[in-house]
Amino acid sequence: MKEVQEFEDSKLGVKGLVDSGISSIPRFFVHPNFKPDPNPGARPDVIPTIDLSGVDRQDARAKIAAQISGACRELGFFQVVNHGIPVEFLDRFVGAVRGFHEQPTEEKAKLYRREPGTGVSFLVMVGHYYPYCPQPDLTVGIASHTDPGALTLLLQDQVGGLQVKFGEQWVDVVPVRGALVVNIGDLLQVMGCA
Repeated sequence: MKEVQEFEDSKLGVKGLVDSGISSIPRFFVHPNFKPDPNPGARPDVIPTIDLSGVDRQDARAKIAAQISGACRELGFFQVVNHGIPVEFLDRFVGAVRGFHEQPTEEKAKLYRREPGTGVSFLVMVGHYYPYCPQPDLTVGIASHTDPGALTLLLQDQVGGLQVKFGEQWVDVVPVRGALVVNIGDLLQVMGCA
C-alpha cells in the first residue's frame, strides 16, 4: 500500500512512469492471476461492424435494427460506421486525448484527482491512454470487467488493444477508422434489452 500511495502522491500516472525510463513495472501493477491468452487473435468476423448509412430510410432501417439486435443479443459488442460524426472530428478528439496525456507532468498534476466526491460528473467521459509497457505479459490495461451502465461508446485509436471475451477466448476488437465501439452494459442486459 505504501508504494501505491507514493505513486498516487507523485501524480505521475502511468505515462510519467514510462517517461521516467522504467524497465520493469512496479509490483502493484502486476496482476498475479493474469495469464495471457496463449492464442489471442484478431477475429474480425466476431465483432460485427454495422453501417448506419441509410438508417433514415425505412427500407434500410429494419435491416440495420436487425443487425444491431443480433449483435446485442449474441455478444453485446459491435462497431458502427457512418454514424454521422465526421471522421476528422474523431481523429482530432483522439489527438486531444493523446495531447493531454503527453503534457508535462506538472500540467496534468493540476487536474489529477482520485478522491471521491471532488466534483460533479454528468454522462461521464474517460480518456484512457495506454503508453508502451515494458512487461505486457505481467499486467493488463484495465482488468477484465463488465460495464455497469446502460451503454458504453468507445473510440479506439488505430493502435488497438481492446479485447472482448467470446466464449472462453479473448478476441481483438480490430480498430476501424471512424468507427465507434458499442458495448451493451449490465443495466440493459438485466432489463432484458440485449
